[in-house]
Amino acid sequence: MSSIFSNATMTVIFQEEVELNSTKYGGRTQFKIGQINEVSQRIVNVPTSQTTILQLSASVGPGTYVTSNTKYVRLTNLDNENWVRLTFVSGSANQYDVRLDPRKSYVFTNSKISGSAAGATFNAFSDFDTLKAVANSAAVDVEMFVASQ
Repeated sequence: MSSIFSNATMTVIFQEEVELNSTKYGGRTQFKIGQINEVSQRIVNVPTSQTTILQLSASVGPGTYVTSNTKYVRLTNLDNENWVRLTFVSGSANQYDVRLDPRKSYVFTNSKISGSAAGATFNAFSDFDTLKAVANSAAVDVEMFVASQ
């Protein structure tokens, strides 16, 4: 089957601006990610019980993206008051947790994580395959933007 569209290059821009005592500070960083041919954007309601919001695998499926093709993911907590705990879990039982505060975003550009139990030394990165989320005290909406090949 031939596609009716071609791959595109996605541009990501981060910009900070703050003025303190009449002096402006900040920065602007831009990078490009080539060969993007799939974009998914949705708002997920995250309850106060842990739920899976994204999965990575060798093949695509409902809510599942191909691990090696996933190039950019942004998660934004749209709530004004409540934070969300994001838990990245790999098949090898590594776990990595992030607290996503209200109105903040978390961005990652690959599936590599490292975790250890009881302060074990670093061994290697592994691909996470499940991203779970749980809201701290009331359900929150999280915007998820995924770009892949």
